[in-house]
Amino acid sequence: MNLNTLSLSEKLELAIETTEQALLEILSTSPEVLVRRAILRNRNVTASIVDKLAYDATENVSYIACLHTKCSKLRTFNTVVNKCVRCKLDERHLSCEKCPYT
Repeated sequence: MNLNTLSLSEKLELAIETTEQALLEILSTSPEVLVRRAILRNRNVTASIVDKLAYDATENVSYIACLHTKCSKLRTFNTVVNKCVRCKLDERHLSCEKCPYT
């Protein structure tokens, strides 16, 4: 499977629904923030992937990873974490441009 030919919505669906660990590993390195964040909704995600995402460069990913039940990493974040970072909306249906919470 060539992930480069998939649309964002197809990648998001895979990130949330796949049971293939190798695919989750590949998706966890995606340049797309929403894909990396969506992996954290997958019930088959491993603790090692969650722990890696806990140190993601994007706070929208790392914050949610640190809240995950499989995360063993302790991180501190700014005392005020903005609404976008704390967002709980499913990435498959997310439209940040039309966000009703900002």
